[in-house]
Amino acid sequence: MGCFGLDKDVDALRREFLLALKGIRDEFDEHLASINDNTNEIQANYEYLLKLEAKLDKVNEKLERLHLLLGGFNEGNSQKIELCDEEKKIFLVLYTTNKPLAYAELASAVRLNEFLVSGYVTNMIEKGVLIVKQYVNKKVFLQLKEDFRALQARENVVNLSQTILK
Repeated sequence: MGCFGLDKDVDALRREFLLALKGIRDEFDEHLASINDNTNEIQANYEYLLKLEAKLDKVNEKLERLHLLLGGFNEGNSQKIELCDEEKKIFLVLYTTNKPLAYAELASAVRLNEFLVSGYVTNMIEKGVLIVKQYVNKKVFLQLKEDFRALQARENVVNLSQTILK
């Protein structure tokens, strides 16, 4: 009978152990479900933020175009725009190139860093130079507006001279 009593104790212990394991497994499954829910939510939020960022880039591009259009450009009443030498060098690169250029390409052409080129471009836009910014895959490309290019060819509104070319 002693063996039989021991078997009952072992069976009871085994059932308790299996119940404890089931409880642990249930807790792990619950945690895993929570993690999966959070992961799905994070992924959905990330995708939403990417879409929102793309829309903001488009809005920014449209605002910059509007700024350019309202920036005092008046073909019939053009006035001279005073640019510093570095701005003139950047302008000359944009003026002589028919394709959009990234800041890195401009920086390389004028032998300045991208940060400085970005600042000079902003100054040029504020002074009335019509530069179009295009956003492609979160990268900015710059190009001189064709109307402004034609105005520069006719009237030299930014006062380019041979000394800039040196």
